[in-house]
Amino acid sequence: MSKLTGLQRKLVYLVGILVLFIPIIVLGRPDEGRTATGGDQGGTLARMRREYDLKESSLGKVDPASASMNLVLLGMRGIAANILWQQAIDLQKTKNWAELRAVTESITQLQPHFLKVWDMQAWNLAYNVSAEWDLVRDRYFWVKEGLKFYQQGVLQNQKYGEMQWRTGNTYSQKIGRADEWKQFRQYFVKDPNTEAFPSGLDPEINPEGKDNYQVAEKWFRDANRTIDDTGIEQHVMGRPLFRSYPVRAMIEFAQAKQREGVFGDITKQAWETAAIEWSQKYGKEEFDSPGGMVHLEVTEKDAKEMQDRGEDDKLNWVYRYQDMCNYRYWRLRCFVEREQNTVDARRDLYNGEVAAAKGDFVEARKLLESGMEKYDTMIRKYPELLEQMETVEDAMVAMIAWRSVLQIESAPVPDDYPLKSVWEQNAGSVGVFNTEYIRRKGLYNK
Repeated sequence: MSKLTGLQRKLVYLVGILVLFIPIIVLGRPDEGRTATGGDQGGTLARMRREYDLKESSLGKVDPASASMNLVLLGMRGIAANILWQQAIDLQKTKNWAELRAVTESITQLQPHFLKVWDMQAWNLAYNVSAEWDLVRDRYFWVKEGLKFYQQGVLQNQKYGEMQWRTGNTYSQKIGRADEWKQFRQYFVKDPNTEAFPSGLDPEINPEGKDNYQVAEKWFRDANRTIDDTGIEQHVMGRPLFRSYPVRAMIEFAQAKQREGVFGDITKQAWETAAIEWSQKYGKEEFDSPGGMVHLEVTEKDAKEMQDRGEDDKLNWVYRYQDMCNYRYWRLRCFVEREQNTVDARRDLYNGEVAAAKGDFVEARKLLESGMEKYDTMIRKYPELLEQMETVEDAMVAMIAWRSVLQIESAPVPDDYPLKSVWEQNAGSVGVFNTEYIRRKGLYNK
């Protein structure tokens, strides 16, 4: 028979409960990041969640009175996330952008390691939501929101290079290739929101003031490095194509400079660097194939030696991988763009199209004819370039501009002129190229 009174037993139980709470509190302290001295804060469980990338301890910014929160508390996290997804769709339909941003954050807090959540919501902000606004600066704001969302996804999923690639791809394609690319690229190095960013740079988007393609290149390189370090492969595309993106960003940087009328040392050096990176680094990287380990930089001599050794299957896989990333074309293009004739051809064609758009028809005709001659010399020397529509498009747009000048001057089209064979081969698609010419005219006048 216990000699303790009822009150004493209650006190003993209370002390026992408090003692048991001590390890629970110590082990379960929440993760609050790092201290000023660099030591980890939080308990053992918090540190283990961080170490093993299991940081799903947050309930997110979910309205505590909402049905979603009730479901979370009942352990039905997936159902709560589905409800929030539907809310996000409804908010987008009603153009309730502020609440949409909050709901998307709640979704990612509930499903932080579901990569598709980050991708779909970030892409939605950068592409769909931004397109709903009239002012370009407002569109750019939502493009940035999408980029910031991608970056949050990278922080939550640091072992997955796929998230870094998607971030870099948005820097590259949305800012550099959208219809508003000219303004977006300007805003990227001089943010229109001068009140928030007096320096002209949004530190979350472009802290170093670089070109958007240079920032994209860094993200692509980080993606490749993360996959190398973790061994977790991406599921976006074939590996040879995925690994090409850092150099492709360098190529797109050079192309963007040409679109903006920059043809000096910066652009020429960009093509020079891209040529070396493409052929000597990326081209020498080895890839696994059913035929064995292969690399893409294979000369005609190399191919002949492989055939002599009976490695036809291996050579076929080299060609398949080359086709996957258009290796031969971009290798040739990088080397051709460094030549002075090519630089002069592109400079004359660009300046001629600008002069035509601004009504200086005498100067336009002189420059366009000079550029067409040089461009004709280039494709006669490297006819393989015509296999790509980009080469054909530049030639056709230049000839459309030239013909429009002749028409204004009431001058007939001569029987023979540079690039005539290109015009005749693509005469059935003049309407398509004329649309591109009109688009460029609009950019030249901005």
